[in-house]
Amino acid sequence: MLAVLIVGCTAKNQVNPELSNQVPSKIVWAWERPEDLRFLEPKDFGVAFLAQTLFVNGDVIDPKPRRQPLEVNPGTYMIAVTRIETNKGSHPAFSEDQRRRIVSLVKGTLDLPDVKAIQIDFDAVVSERAFYRSIMKDLKQALPPATPLTMTSLASWCTGDAWFNDFPVDEAVPMAFQMGADEEKIKTYLRNGNDWNEPLCRGSYGISIDDPLGVPLKPNRRTYYFKNGPWVTSDLERLK
Repeated sequence: MLAVLIVGCTAKNQVNPELSNQVPSKIVWAWERPEDLRFLEPKDFGVAFLAQTLFVNGDVIDPKPRRQPLEVNPGTYMIAVTRIETNKGSHPAFSEDQRRRIVSLVKGTLDLPDVKAIQIDFDAVVSERAFYRSIMKDLKQALPPATPLTMTSLASWCTGDAWFNDFPVDEAVPMAFQMGADEEKIKTYLRNGNDWNEPLCRGSYGISIDDPLGVPLKPNRRTYYFKNGPWVTSDLERLK
């Protein structure tokens, strides 16, 4: 008898195609400052706003909720962003209690007005990646099944190894601005027609109107727009 062994390759996680039916194609990031975004039409733009920053200090989590006013038109698609920062000097414990606390605090942002999706912003270094992975897996289980869960990604992550491809996220947004020492290398990589190596990064771009990427973007992808200062009506022309 001839035994035939068929070995299949494990498919990598991809951007959730359902996002195109749920999330607007243009998203404005609203960071921690007073913002009046009522000049944005809900049919054209969504808003991803910083809802809270969670500081991991030693064995505790220190939450700082948004304190600045944010005004949007009724019906605007709202994404609650949680920023996670670690205090390396405090020797973070990355404990199970901290993970549960973070998941609970992030889930709580769904109770903010008109929030329909969650985004995590965490520039995790190598030693923090296992903790990040455990947070995302627990968070996905804690959220209602239909709630989109996304993450930001350093551009270098999207061109490097797929260390977060097993994250249960609907997309990873490549932050193609303020890229530090890798900036010219990544711009050249994209200018040569290359796409992001990480499949989860291939659904969107995060760009800054203060720091134009200056390379052609792949078509039919969601764009997240960042600005260092408050958004104003005249910025609409710059977004075009």
